Amino acid sequence: MKNIKIFLALFSLACIVLACGEEEKGGTVKPSAITDYEVTPINGGAIITYAIPKDPNIMCVTAEYTRNGEPYLERSSAYNNSLRVEGFKTTDPVTVTLYTQNRSEDHSDPLTITFTPLKSLVDLAKESLEFTTSFGGLNMSWENISNTELNIHLMAFVDGEMTKDDIYFSTLSEDKRSYRGYDAVETDFAITIGDKWGNISDTAHYYTTPLFEMEVPKPWGDMRTYAIGDNTTEFLATHVFTNIFDGKIGTTGWLCIAGSAGCSFTLDFKEVFKLSRYKFWPSLRSGIVGDVYGNVNITEFEIWGSAVFDTDKPASYWADNEDPTGTFKEDWEYLGYFIRERLDLQGATNDEIWQRGAVDGDEWELPLELGPVRYIRFYCRATADGKPVPNNYWQLGELSFFGSNRIN
Repeated sequence: MKNIKIFLALFSLACIVLACGEEEKGGTVKPSAITDYEVTPINGGAIITYAIPKDPNIMCVTAEYTRNGEPYLERSSAYNNSLRVEGFKTTDPVTVTLYTQNRSEDHSDPLTITFTPLKSLVDLAKESLEFTTSFGGLNMSWENISNTELNIHLMAFVDGEMTKDDIYFSTLSEDKRSYRGYDAVETDFAITIGDKWGNISDTAHYYTTPLFEMEVPKPWGDMRTYAIGDNTTEFLATHVFTNIFDGKIGTTGWLCIAGSAGCSFTLDFKEVFKLSRYKFWPSLRSGIVGDVYGNVNITEFEIWGSAVFDTDKPASYWADNEDPTGTFKEDWEYLGYFIRERLDLQGATNDEIWQRGAVDGDEWELPLELGPVRYIRFYCRATADGKPVPNNYWQLGELSFFGSNRIN
């Protein structure tokens, strides 16, 4: 009898220890299942909102589903009351199994939910594509309503042979891209749009012949003495005006004399061009990264253009007046106001800043509807030292313009 009492005591103690151990792990009791839920379809998926059962052992809610033939799992903390299931490229019904879990990863009874996703994000983006034939290629624009990462894959085919293959990534809600470097021959541009879930849209085709594009040949003519009010000074023989169109980048450009008159200059291309774009490089001393956005380099400017130039116009005609009446602004075409992108204020490395300033330059596209021009009038509006330009002291390294001299 005594042995039986000892055995029962030990057995009871073991049960207590096991029970305590199971409590520390969260218990082995099956957690309560979700019964109250709501499904809101979204593009490419759904948001499932639910009520968490009043069960203290529940640690998370899990959704299991299949997408593109592969199994996936999403989890959400018990402190949340919704799950987002997305990445589908279908408008067929999708089945999701929903269950709760405790610390021991015990599952509740499953809840099966079926919903129909709205049209996928890649299909919406593809439908929003718009194309315009441009110089050396085409311009594209599209919409991305969710700001998810999309990849725009463009392939160019001439006579059935691929001539170029480009991929561009974007998360912007509205974006556009110019693809250049194509010959002026009939080209089939084939475009697909992909997303981070591996979905790819159907192929969109745009058949066109890119407009002929070339760089405006240098050197150009100097019209500063005719456009009264332009700055004609040069700081030193090493900083002369012709440096801005000598084809040399990453080196010393033109620097005017501090305190001199005039914040503009005027160029002559020597023939008429329909412009497509242009590039700007700052004046640089060898290896000095700080010069890219410093050392009185221009940071903001505006440009005007004209196909004709009347050297008999009075001084008042060339005045930089806000009222265009009677001035060149009444006759010349406004090409725009431009601000250089400040990579130094965006956390760029010194190598990235130097690459922009000494190699790539800043580039801007010009509207297709601009008329042909031969003469360019350039106004400095701000430098690294401020705006308006302090002491009228400024410099730049090189300019390059692109377009076509095949004027119809």
